Amino acid sequence: MSTITRGWIAFAAIGTGLIHLAMVMGSALPFGIALLAIGSAELVWGVCAMARTRLPLPRVAFAGALAPVLLWAGVLSVAVVLDAPAIAAPLPFFPLAIATMFELFVAAVLGAHLRRSVEPRPAPGAGKYLLGLLVGSITVAALTTPALAATASGAVAVPHGEHTGLLLENEHGGHR
Repeated sequence: MSTITRGWIAFAAIGTGLIHLAMVMGSALPFGIALLAIGSAELVWGVCAMARTRLPLPRVAFAGALAPVLLWAGVLSVAVVLDAPAIAAPLPFFPLAIATMFELFVAAVLGAHLRRSVEPRPAPGAGKYLLGLLVGSITVAALTTPALAATASGAVAVPHGEHTGLLLENEHGGHR
């Protein structure tokens, strides 16, 4: 797997982890515990994938990327079959749709990686690597930010421009 592709799936895992962790607030206890565990694992795996030269536990990560998708599909299916939308109500659609898109991307890339023979790939040039990281980070940030805003955590966040800090005077009469 190329260094750039590994960076992209690491960014996607980190973005998904942040979305799941933001959804913990406002979730029912069982959903909150599951989201906390899944989000923490995704965040740790993404950071490790970014920091290492080899993917950490690719088979476990493949299953871990598909598990939240299957759990969300199961909750939605139960809610539809039982005609009880209140079951799925604590899980906001938009953040989970973005997280699912990231998870399916990670699973697809990991699945292709696991099916391929492991052959070393030459490292990309510095310019190509930086451009690849820039594209990946901007894409994940552009999708993760509105998803975070659509969670309960995002609803209680202070809007930009309204941050008012306590101004403390220093010993010279100025503000710190």
